[in-house]
Amino acid sequence: MTDRGDGFFADLDGMARNSWSVNDAAEYAHETQQWLNSELASLEDPTIWGKGDKFADDMDKSLGLLRTSIEEYMGFVVIAAQDTSAILGGTKEKFGRTEEDNVNRVPDVDTPGGPGGRR
Repeated sequence: MTDRGDGFFADLDGMARNSWSVNDAAEYAHETQQWLNSELASLEDPTIWGKGDKFADDMDKSLGLLRTSIEEYMGFVVIAAQDTSAILGGTKEKFGRTEEDNVNRVPDVDTPGGPGGRR
């Protein structure tokens, strides 16, 4: 919303575009999360690090924590992007309904007793 000199307005088309852009980011984050999970799954093979020694035990602990942390972080990114996209879409719809209500119900302030509406 900006002021063009004659009041505030909402760019409904721009909000719709941005909503889809954020949705695309959510899909990309989800794909990245799946890719990371598959890549990290290959590191769980015990033959990579050996077995039974301190190094192998440390790697198992570190990778388990790393995988959980990355999975949670990417999950949060996906949820945040999806929620943001939904909120933008909802905001666009609310501004659109408000604009229609203003056109249909608000009396013309420039001419007393006008037919109503701003346009």
